[in-house]
Amino acid sequence: MMKTDELDTLIICKKCHTLHQKVNIHKDTKALCSHCNTVIYYHTKHLYRTTLALTLTALIFLLVAFSFDIINIHINGMYKSLNMQSLFIMVFQQGYYLVGIMLLFLIVIFPITILLSIIVLLILMKIKKAGYTVKRLLILIAKLQHWSMVDIFFISILVSMVKLFAYAQIELGVSFFSFILLLILDTITIKKISFNELWRRYEKTYLNGK
Repeated sequence: MMKTDELDTLIICKKCHTLHQKVNIHKDTKALCSHCNTVIYYHTKHLYRTTLALTLTALIFLLVAFSFDIINIHINGMYKSLNMQSLFIMVFQQGYYLVGIMLLFLIVIFPITILLSIIVLLILMKIKKAGYTVKRLLILIAKLQHWSMVDIFFISILVSMVKLFAYAQIELGVSFFSFILLLILDTITIKKISFNELWRRYEKTYLNGK
């Protein structure tokens, strides 16, 4: 039976599940699967600084997206603004309490929690403090990242807009553009962040000295 220390030196390809031995790689290089050529992990230069800047910017755009109108609708002389506050009020007024609670978690609470957790753990790892907290934050992010549905929410807005274009005049609000920039930043951040790399940095920072 392999010991825990030996298991920590192994990594599995997410695509084909081939087992590999971890090796040290140079900055801005990738480790590829020997079987399917999928990227297993990579070493990002200036990981903390780049990721922290992207995450802080994404958090700002997320807060802006939640604070202003997404779209303004003009139809038959009537004017209606759609923003996050009016959306939740409408859902709860219609009696869809479970849907409203799910939306609150999937669109607001989970995304904000993920971004704040990334910011806190990057700062703690940079100053090499609170190893237990960093580990718990890494686990929390790994569990929550698949439950952030901001992109699905924005796509549903786009689908609704397409249906309204035929008989309504639509003005794009500040939040609409904030959502676009947020999704772009989210995509860049996902490409920049390798959680395997963060775990490797965690092990190197907090465990190697033990």
